[in-house]
Amino acid sequence: MQRIIECDVAVIGGGAAGIAAALGASRAGAKTVLIERNPFFGGQATNSQVTAYCGFFTRGENYDQVVMGIGNEVLQRLEKYGTNIHPRPSKSTGNVSVSFNPEYVKLVMDKMLEESNVEYYLHAQMYSVVNECGEIQEIKCTDDEGTFIVRAQAYVDASGNANVVHFAGIRTNWGDDEGKVQQSSLPFRLDNLPKVEILKSDIEAALAKAKAAGIPIKKETGLIIKPIDRTYGYCTIPSTIVPNLSAETLTKTEMELRSQVHAYVEAFQKYMPGFENIIVSQSGPAVGIREARRIIGDKILKGEEIIMAPKSDDSVARGAWSPEMHKSNTAIKYTHIPDNEYFSIPLGCLKVKDARNLWAAGRTISTDSLALGSVRVMGTGFATGQAAGVAAALTLDRPEYDVKKVQEELLRQGALI
Repeated sequence: MQRIIECDVAVIGGGAAGIAAALGASRAGAKTVLIERNPFFGGQATNSQVTAYCGFFTRGENYDQVVMGIGNEVLQRLEKYGTNIHPRPSKSTGNVSVSFNPEYVKLVMDKMLEESNVEYYLHAQMYSVVNECGEIQEIKCTDDEGTFIVRAQAYVDASGNANVVHFAGIRTNWGDDEGKVQQSSLPFRLDNLPKVEILKSDIEAALAKAKAAGIPIKKETGLIIKPIDRTYGYCTIPSTIVPNLSAETLTKTEMELRSQVHAYVEAFQKYMPGFENIIVSQSGPAVGIREARRIIGDKILKGEEIIMAPKSDDSVARGAWSPEMHKSNTAIKYTHIPDNEYFSIPLGCLKVKDARNLWAAGRTISTDSLALGSVRVMGTGFATGQAAGVAAALTLDRPEYDVKKVQEELLRQGALI
């Protein structure tokens, strides 16, 4: 017998954006289902070891928090496990982020879902979307027992790659005007690190020596995310361009990047003082994709505009991370937003233009490539996720969305708009 799950709102993808979307929709009164293909929630934080929440704070010494609501609840719970949620700006970039242990992120998200009214499924892979005349009727999923159907009145695509939109046959954008995307990376954990702040300039100097000595590294810049008082950290440097999302491409990508990991370990051991006894304890497991498909929404957020920190009346979330572009092996390019400033994210950037009942959250929202370099970070993902979930819950029987009602519900839930 075919398994059928019926609900008001279905959220596909259980990363930062998906968790916030599911909880936001549920708290707005919708019967909500959350689908995640991995064996744990957390997205890039847990599946790719991207162990810093960026986008929660404005840039500079006198930073302000711009993401509250469900994202802040995650931070508060992480603090109970020893996470410093009041960090200092990076000496290398001036950006402000929160480092964490991904195992605690898994635990926090499990607990938040267990305490909610959300119905959630791990190990569930969406493989088909039924789209009739611009309205999503159902999604088809598979697990190790077979197939099942999820039917909802509204859907949130928090897949990270706009998979729901793509499988529905709806047009998406890919990369910049030339179709070029940012590099994807395979972070890895290092143990036996010295208890010091690891500067980007020191890493670059060591990698220059390693390359000159013939060690086969590719990217010559990047970060090791590590609290000063800890002896472990996460290196985000091994990188390559992912031209599409096929199994063939991702297989080649991850095998290539796992080989790169060990080249970087050799480089650090030889050319970073205090790194002689480091060991790699885990990579990935999955490549961290920075840029892939993005929706075409009712509105589009443009990079040349957000760096001026604009505010809008239809805002449902705030962004503050300076656009960060990884398109070169020799440099990471930042286009900085003014210190202690943020920009508005309009609700129309979350609404899929060609589907009445489909919303998007996280790095799939409607932006150009430069703006994506800001909104793709996980702190902002919590904010757009909560907004998309609330919007989905409040438009179940309506062809049009009411910005003011969405804003009122977000404020009631403790979010900033």
